[in-house]
Amino acid sequence: MKTRCSSSNSLLVCKMIFLLVLWVNFSNCQDNREKKIEIIDQLLSNLNSKQQFNGGFMIGDRDSILFVKVYGYANMKTKQPLGTTNSFGIASVNKSLTATLIMRMVELGYFTTESKLVDFFPKLPYEDVTIDHLLTHTSGIPFYYDNLVKKYWDKSRKMTNDDLFQLYEQYKPEQEFSAGEKFSYSNAGYMFLAGIAERASKKSYDTLLNELIFEPAGMTDTERLINIKDESNLAKAHALSIEKSAYVPLENHEDYKGYLDSYFRNRKGAGGLNSTFTDLWKFSKALQAGDILNSETFKKMTTPAKLNNRKESMYGRGWQVSSSKRKRNIGHRGGSDGENCFFRIALGKNYTYFLVSNAKTPYLSEINNQIKNILRGKTVEEIKISGVERLSLLYAKHDYQYVTAKAVEMGSQEDIYYFTLSEFNTVSWNYWLKEDFDKALDFLKLATKAMPDNAGVWDVLAEAYMELGNNELAIKHYKITIDKLNSDPTKKGKKWVKEWIVEMEDKIKRMQK
Repeated sequence: MKTRCSSSNSLLVCKMIFLLVLWVNFSNCQDNREKKIEIIDQLLSNLNSKQQFNGGFMIGDRDSILFVKVYGYANMKTKQPLGTTNSFGIASVNKSLTATLIMRMVELGYFTTESKLVDFFPKLPYEDVTIDHLLTHTSGIPFYYDNLVKKYWDKSRKMTNDDLFQLYEQYKPEQEFSAGEKFSYSNAGYMFLAGIAERASKKSYDTLLNELIFEPAGMTDTERLINIKDESNLAKAHALSIEKSAYVPLENHEDYKGYLDSYFRNRKGAGGLNSTFTDLWKFSKALQAGDILNSETFKKMTTPAKLNNRKESMYGRGWQVSSSKRKRNIGHRGGSDGENCFFRIALGKNYTYFLVSNAKTPYLSEINNQIKNILRGKTVEEIKISGVERLSLLYAKHDYQYVTAKAVEMGSQEDIYYFTLSEFNTVSWNYWLKEDFDKALDFLKLATKAMPDNAGVWDVLAEAYMELGNNELAIKHYKITIDKLNSDPTKKGKKWVKEWIVEMEDKIKRMQK
């Protein structure tokens, strides 16, 4: 069944027809994997036609790849189409490969999971941290950028993992919590794991990946981006450019100047790998077949870690872990500038999938949720369009009056568009950091047009005016915020609302002095 939307007025009708087509197909074949894949294809094709998805999807079982397809462009600037053999950045999915490497080295006797970090980095102060704490993100090692790079590193210089290790050894930033006390996602921990692997083996991280992971799995197209010489097969990473009113490759984006010459492209362990649909399927197949790890080690790696208080984490060793009806699911999300992905292995249901977008859009998490719903036999739901994204694409093309009118129009179409204050704030903050305060205010004012009943948008605008020293407009918008709160029956009288109002009234008094 084919449908066509010829005008904006027919968008809602087309949406309803699309959902009906999906539901009819879906309800007739809830246990038919082939039909479910067809529905996923319909979903992704529809999203691509509405510019909500640019990327690809692969699903396979332990025997073969069942389906792989791409949607959109490898390079949106040149209109080079994506191909199923393209190499995508996999961001933090890299951690699953690093963890697998570490567990294989445990099997080979290089160290144990209880070996201490200071056994390999004796100048560090983190004496309670073990390899297992690094694997499970429970080490408490402080964030490297705020504590070290921002303070002590000249970003015009290239940085390696070893340079970062030296910063930790020299400045010894305080541990955030005792090892094992809680889960706190740590890129630094996985960089240290790569360092441990190199120091224990006297081999490079790249060599170890090739020898212990890629070769046993038959993976031929996975490599750190910095090592790739021929970039013709790369799916370029994209981000929305407000100035160009389009998604563009990062190297052509106004906010990513110098992206290809970034100070820390040569990182190891936590991210930086590129891979393909076929290689990731091979990785999953080899893991499940015991070609990389034995069954006992694989089980330990994919079992949720326990904290010091014996509470169970939702993270194993390099893998996010979930269970339903005694069926274990493992996987990892990856996200970086210009790309996002989800890698999932449903061990009990016998499928692996890789969903990837080479454009940083606001939709991929919800797309992944819908794919999981389809595979579980649940109802397909419409994925709404980000109003902030669409206004951002209009902003440089049209005068502000037109964009304001579109914000009002989209704000009234809640069945098609969604708005969040956080998305508005992200755009505004980007301009604020560049001291382009007029554009920063433009987006905060658009928020009040699209979400006029949301007290938070008025509060943020008032705060911005106060920061800029415009007390008259700040007071005006704080008073609007207070009126919005007092007129909202779902908020009026609540303790946190009263405290918020008192805080704003204090600000008003200070500005009136």
